[in-house]
Amino acid sequence: MVWLYQESHWQVYNEDNSRPFRATDYQPEIFLTQPVTADLPFGGRLRMLGAGAIHHSNGQDDPLSRSWNRAYLMAGAEWGKLSIVPRLWARVNSESSSSEDNPDIEDYMGYGDIKFLYDLPDQQSLSGTLRYNPSTNKGAAQVDYIYPLSENVNGFVQVFQGYGESIIDYNHENTSIGFGIVLNDWKGF
Repeated sequence: MVWLYQESHWQVYNEDNSRPFRATDYQPEIFLTQPVTADLPFGGRLRMLGAGAIHHSNGQDDPLSRSWNRAYLMAGAEWGKLSIVPRLWARVNSESSSSEDNPDIEDYMGYGDIKFLYDLPDQQSLSGTLRYNPSTNKGAAQVDYIYPLSENVNGFVQVFQGYGESIIDYNHENTSIGFGIVLNDWKGF
């Protein structure tokens, strides 16, 4: 499966600077998953195994260019209304270290993440992503609350704390609260 994820951070309340977009990240991804069925402790079920590759970029020219490529392995598990997808990744470098625009990105983004989703009543959900690099003590936590506005349109509230909210400032710690709309049935997973 091929997936293109784009996220823009819009400073809509920054009237003094003409309400700019602070950052836009692009993450084209290709992945393959295999459904599986296996029992896990505490009544859980392993539901899938997969592998993929991601190119993460801000689409800018130097000196503002930031990008990196990763290959990853993942698994998906369920415990009732709780779904968890851990991923482990390795950087795939296509540049020489002297021309690398973010050689220390793994110090801040780590070597994997854990995504979770909990289905709430009335088509609402709580989801999030956790990343941590124990060798640098850096990482991030993001929590999303999704709620229906109408058919195929959802609202969301997002809280982020840590490093790597956007690739341009991957090495700056940030705390933010955002809100917006989501089309179709995406739940933040």
